Amino acid sequence: MSVAFLPGVAWSADFLSPRSAALGGSGHAGPLLNDTIFLNPAFTSFVPANNVSVNYLMYSGDGNQAGRNYNVSIQDGRNPMLQAGAAYTVREDGAFLHMGISKAVIARLGFGLGGKLLFDSRTHKNSYDAVFATAAIPFDWLQTAFIIDNLFETKAGVSRGMRREFILGTKFNVKGIVLVYFDPHFTPLLADGQRYGFESGLEFTIMSDLFLRMGAFKNSMIPQIATRGRGYGAGFGWVAPRVSFDYGIQRALDPVAVTTHSLGMTLYF
Repeated sequence: MSVAFLPGVAWSADFLSPRSAALGGSGHAGPLLNDTIFLNPAFTSFVPANNVSVNYLMYSGDGNQAGRNYNVSIQDGRNPMLQAGAAYTVREDGAFLHMGISKAVIARLGFGLGGKLLFDSRTHKNSYDAVFATAAIPFDWLQTAFIIDNLFETKAGVSRGMRREFILGTKFNVKGIVLVYFDPHFTPLLADGQRYGFESGLEFTIMSDLFLRMGAFKNSMIPQIATRGRGYGAGFGWVAPRVSFDYGIQRALDPVAVTTHSLGMTLYF
């Protein structure tokens, strides 16, 4: 049984993969594989692979919080004209269809557009919105991104919490040993004290195919319970030639204590 903490609070950042959850929701400037569909569709141009990914998470916590999410996605990063991806997510409070396209205008600068169609299982009404995204790699050690989520901010969307959010993503590569992520964001329609927040993370290269991750967030979306809060995450990933496996654990501290375990598998073609 699942009980939503705050009905209709927010729908942005609709899904976090195990990797994203472990990194505290960060990674907008350097999403890997199908994470680009949710975090930054512009970055698909810099992921030259075709992938199919499946993810599963379960959560439980205070206030009768408990539930499961399912997600499947596919991405084509090799098309010479436009790179694209699509994903379908089932949450306790609704189902979501995400789509994204991108194009690199020069070798290290790309633009992307995303769309989302939301099926609200509580009101049985649908809503939509869009994402505008950029991705740039000015140096080998630095990647940046700028994203506007819920670009249209329609009246119907706002009633379901789809508020426009401005996100700045940064990724620093420290000699290939550790990757540092810091993603501040600003949501103008939120109350004072909640408008500014961030996601941050560290990703350690233990071996060429094994990664350890940790992160923290504040005033950020916790998608599975459809509200904003603070907390932390941790996890790991293993990459083989044609498949990768990821695990993430996320602990929300406020406004309600919830622990989430997530598993994911991605196949490469």
